[in-house]
Amino acid sequence: MDLATLDIDVEQAKAGLDEYAGALRAERSVEDEAIAAAYRAASRGLPLISLSVAIFTGGFFDNGLPRIAICRADATMCSVERWWSDRGLTYYDEYATTRPVTALVGAHHTSVHTSTMPAINGRYTRRASTVVPPVPPRCRPKRARLARHHVLWEVEAWDPTPPRDPALLRHIRGDLWAVLATWDLTDVERAVLAQRARP
Repeated sequence: MDLATLDIDVEQAKAGLDEYAGALRAERSVEDEAIAAAYRAASRGLPLISLSVAIFTGGFFDNGLPRIAICRADATMCSVERWWSDRGLTYYDEYATTRPVTALVGAHHTSVHTSTMPAINGRYTRRASTVVPPVPPRCRPKRARLARHHVLWEVEAWDPTPPRDPALLRHIRGDLWAVLATWDLTDVERAVLAQRARP
């Protein structure tokens, strides 16, 4: 999976962090905080991605649904909705009770708004679900923190087919995410995961 990471040198990130940290002490703005948070992650050597760019780079199926999925790391199932009337996607887990559209990242959903998605034909909403890959112990944050992380992966099909190469992400602000780990699911992990969606 091509994550299309932002090209930020660690030294450049440290210099940027120093500059914006100073600005935050003197005068605080939402944009300054977001930039400082991104530089802080990059200064630790973490790759950064723009989620909307990663989804566009991943491509779309013929029915207009994305080939890239994202969901909370503690979820087991991920659903996606794509509205025919706009260029937005909402991913949500099995615990979501509503389909919010205002906040980009909420308790049980992630929304992506971009003008780069291909148009879809027909006046109806596209919906589909798939399984969320588990985070292996070597990459897994402490249990209490798992819910604060997300998993991003390439969808082979919007059905119970297990994915192959997920990534563990932490949301920074807005469309920016830090990539904490990537891994390939083994055949054993995929075989067990394939059983998850069966009755």
